[in-house]
Amino acid sequence: MRKLIAAAALVTAAVALVSGTAAAAPVPVTAPAPARAEYLSLRSWTLLNEHGPGANPGERLTARVDARTVGGRTRGHAVVQHEFIGEGTVRVEFDVDCLTTGHGAVTVTGPVTTATATPVGGRPPTTGPAGWHPETGLTFYPADEHGERRVGWAGADLSDPGKPSRATMCTPVPADLWVIGGRTVVRR
Repeated sequence: MRKLIAAAALVTAAVALVSGTAAAAPVPVTAPAPARAEYLSLRSWTLLNEHGPGANPGERLTARVDARTVGGRTRGHAVVQHEFIGEGTVRVEFDVDCLTTGHGAVTVTGPVTTATATPVGGRPPTTGPAGWHPETGLTFYPADEHGERRVGWAGADLSDPGKPSRATMCTPVPADLWVIGGRTVVRR
């Protein structure tokens, strides 16, 4: 019974993460589509929390990005991973096809290359169907007036691959996560 409850919790959490839902209301993005730079790089590893600016016991949500635009061509890779301690992990990877800046924020978007929910205990993982590559994205916002940094994440719904993508190429994602650790470096 305990394993069944844990599995149900993992599936629910996986759906929430991959669909991009969060407990806090997202901050709307009002900026127009940002402009592409001739040279821009983003390297980031961040520890995130979907519930607020403090630590989140029992969960570990991270985003790792290495992307660059040189001469109008964007390349890179991003990984968003949500570990539910004792229950399993959801991991979404995407190849970056757009890196943009605007109003102090930096956005990376790209098609999902893999999305996997892996429960603990040797049960088989859940993956997206073959040929499924919805657009996804991350936007890193500057610190607000309280010194809090936020990140927007638009995943893809692993539980319903037929749903339309929540992200659009080169478009900022509303802030729905808090940065609680890590570092983000942007070079122009």
